[in-house]
Amino acid sequence: MRAVIYARVSTEEQAKGYGIGAGVKRCMRHIEKKDWFFVATFADEGVSGSLPWDERPDLTRLMEMARQEPCPFDVVVVPEGRVIGRVDKAYYPWVWGLEKYDVFVADAKLDIDNTTDDGRDKMREEANYAFKEYTRTRARTQGGMQEHAEAGGYTGGYVPWPYEVANMGKKKESRLVVDPAGLPAARRGRELFVRLRNWDQSADLLNAEQLYTQSGLPWTGANLRARLTGDAILRRRLIFRKASKAKLARDGTPLHGAPVVIDLPPVFTDQETEELKAAIKLAEKGPALNRGRVYPISGRFTCLCGGTYTGWNPTGKRTAKYRCNRGGPQCKLVPADAIEKDVWRRVRAKLSDFDRLKKVAADWVTAAASRDVNFEDRIRELDARIERQRKVVKVTRSVAVSEAVDRGLDEAEAVAAATDAVRPLNKQLADLEKLRADTAQWQTEAAEASMRADDLMELARAAQERFGRMPLDKQARFLALLEAEVTMTGPAPRGKAGARCSLVAWFRENGFRVPTLTDGAWGQVRDIVPAAPGRDPRRALAGILEKARTGVAWSKLPAEFGDGGALRKVALEWMPEVLPDVMARLSDSPGEEPFDPAPIPLTTVRLWVMPELLLGSDEHFHARACSPA
Repeated sequence: MRAVIYARVSTEEQAKGYGIGAGVKRCMRHIEKKDWFFVATFADEGVSGSLPWDERPDLTRLMEMARQEPCPFDVVVVPEGRVIGRVDKAYYPWVWGLEKYDVFVADAKLDIDNTTDDGRDKMREEANYAFKEYTRTRARTQGGMQEHAEAGGYTGGYVPWPYEVANMGKKKESRLVVDPAGLPAARRGRELFVRLRNWDQSADLLNAEQLYTQSGLPWTGANLRARLTGDAILRRRLIFRKASKAKLARDGTPLHGAPVVIDLPPVFTDQETEELKAAIKLAEKGPALNRGRVYPISGRFTCLCGGTYTGWNPTGKRTAKYRCNRGGPQCKLVPADAIEKDVWRRVRAKLSDFDRLKKVAADWVTAAASRDVNFEDRIRELDARIERQRKVVKVTRSVAVSEAVDRGLDEAEAVAAATDAVRPLNKQLADLEKLRADTAQWQTEAAEASMRADDLMELARAAQERFGRMPLDKQARFLALLEAEVTMTGPAPRGKAGARCSLVAWFRENGFRVPTLTDGAWGQVRDIVPAAPGRDPRRALAGILEKARTGVAWSKLPAEFGDGGALRKVALEWMPEVLPDVMARLSDSPGEEPFDPAPIPLTTVRLWVMPELLLGSDEHFHARACSPA
């Protein structure tokens, strides 16, 4: 038998001193004891046992190796059963997936494996024990948090502004109270917004008065809006275990407890709160408005410094730009038209890339760690085992009653004896029935993933037909549904915004690169370049290309190209006929991109594709289920 090792520890286990090394040594001893041949080791550190195998990096690599033909190993040795998974959904699809390739799993701690039915039953019993222990631990932890929340206590994690935690670290005594340090900014921010009904202007005035955020950074309109419209400010509450985020049991009830509304001490009086609500209602005019213009990527555009870019045009008379909320020396203004056009082009390209989306669709189909499992076969197998187990229970009960009567027990005592005899068998039956129900659910999830994949391909077709010329306000709504994230990865290329140059614009609008005028390139075009007044035609062409490449003003071209004003007239004369012919002949020559008069920084665009939301009409978006990918 050729064996590989898989070991795993969670972050919590690492904190307690458990490491990968001890588990690997146990597996190696098991391999030596069995006289198996060692092939390789796979290990995931800091990875939860509740994650399916395709969300664990090294376990994913192991499965990729298992798919090779022929498979290079026969058995996966784990230090103990909990390494495979702490929940059914993490455990069984992986074990079943390996069986498809005739690969087995061995538990080194208990010296059991699933090469036989008996070993498979023992591993299932061990898995059930691990799952129940995990559930008990979670229940104790979650139950204590539930009680503390119901008593109005702080349960950890998010602290809304402008609050702080009192009695931090004292068991069952921590509470959220108004933070005196944040109260001046909160009160002044409310006062400004009620008067101005404009988030950006209110944020600018707060910054001018040096009333900064809790972290000491300047306010943005989006940041101020998020704080003053939150539950903590407007409704004086914090919801523990929100229904929209809670994990649910099979019957649809919250798994760890019902949502709890934690009442918070008020920041404003009742009258002040009502004034704020009224101002919010009056100011609600749509996404990211500034001086009447919509900024589709406002709040979605991250600077190199970690700050957030928002739309900026304080007077309404300047060219629209995006400004970083941190405003550091390296945080440059970004021209809005150019970055928006670039982002929208890339969004359309992503949604029109059939090959890429086919891969995403394939990932969705396998999202529930089901890519190697035939669920129909597994359900039939479980149905057969359940039926056999029921017969075993029935026969055992009959035999137990008969033996009890033979021993002289009365009817009640005989029934009690039979109940004791079949109790472990009923437990095994219940475990099988639970696994059968879980498997049916995983089968449903896989089918739903296929449906989402079909929707994704339909979205790709719609992207080419419907998303071409979409106004900024609809782009903003669309990018919001995509949860688009634009991240700066480098500074803007050379150049800066300036007066429009017709020559540069001609190159850019026609998609021409600026060729390098080598001796060979000149030889290709010398017969079609006319004489230029007062200068050599090659030098005139070289000067025009230099202007297109650098964007330098005509008057500041190097002296070797002659008078800039005269050369500008030559360029205008050549643009209709001469330059197109020159560019056609030099289309394969090395060159550079023409000067960009409105340069934008290097960025990445990340989308969370939810086709169900995006396939509605332009005015209404319908949702069945959201599955980000």
